Amino acid sequence: MSTTLCTTPARRGRRRTALIAAALATTTLTGISLVGSPSPAHAADGNTYFKSEQQVIDYLGKSLPLNQKEAIKGYPVNGQDSGKVKLDDVEKVYPHDQALKDVSSKLGSGFNLPSSVPTEGPDIRKSSSDDKEPWLSNWDAKSMCGQPNHHPDGESMPCGFVGVLEQKYPSMHHSVPSMGKTTFDYKFGATVGQDTSQTSGWSAGGKVTSELTTPGGPGGGKAGTEINFTYSESTTTTNKWTTMTEQTNHYDVPDGVTGYVDGRANGGKYIGYIVYKLDFTDGSGHRKQKMVLIPARVLIQAPGSSTPETFVKRQQ
Repeated sequence: MSTTLCTTPARRGRRRTALIAAALATTTLTGISLVGSPSPAHAADGNTYFKSEQQVIDYLGKSLPLNQKEAIKGYPVNGQDSGKVKLDDVEKVYPHDQALKDVSSKLGSGFNLPSSVPTEGPDIRKSSSDDKEPWLSNWDAKSMCGQPNHHPDGESMPCGFVGVLEQKYPSMHHSVPSMGKTTFDYKFGATVGQDTSQTSGWSAGGKVTSELTTPGGPGGGKAGTEINFTYSESTTTTNKWTTMTEQTNHYDVPDGVTGYVDGRANGGKYIGYIVYKLDFTDGSGHRKQKMVLIPARVLIQAPGSSTPETFVKRQQ
């Protein structure tokens, strides 16, 4: 037996009022959810900015993904950290036993140690400054890389770098922070120069010269802020970095907050080891071989990125 409900005009009015109230409540709850979300904040005028480091990392990660592990064929003459890198720091995140397993898979069979040749080591160095080779009159690793093998029938001395991701999209430079409510224009651009002095044993890469100016704005001036940094290309690179077109953007800093422009490298810092295989015959005709691992940190470009930097709007 079915039942038909009859709705009077008064009841329909009360029902309409209840539906409107429910819709308003839903809108309010939705607004609260958006304010509390970790997505990029949006000012009332549509200006997009980031309040936290994680927001920047998440934003860049969508279009410029980085591999957890990277490898460089040849000596990473570009992008190396000038500070000392200690073995203890590398071992915490990338044990040398794992690095040795990754060498052949990521750098090729040229690093294999044939069982027919007596093997010593591996020779694990204590820091990045410990790169002299006692078997070859204390030559440094950079000079040895790619040189003819000491053994007449051997390959050229192979070298490379294997590492794990340590820092994503490092900040390279930024504008002077400005207290809102205010507005300013910022201009940026970058040129990329390849290192023409490289030999066949060195990796590809180069130097980036980047300029950020805020003409007429906080700390502005024609000279602006110019920086230089070097980088390497990995075995997974599909797009080489090219010169960025100079561009001018506008920044509206909302009232009561401090805003600035942050220039981030489209790449990551990788910590690991410079590696080389040495096949050596001493003065008595005795042949031996070893693998050498030297702690290192290298800035490597994002595999698919064609430009060296991204400039994002930040607020403290």
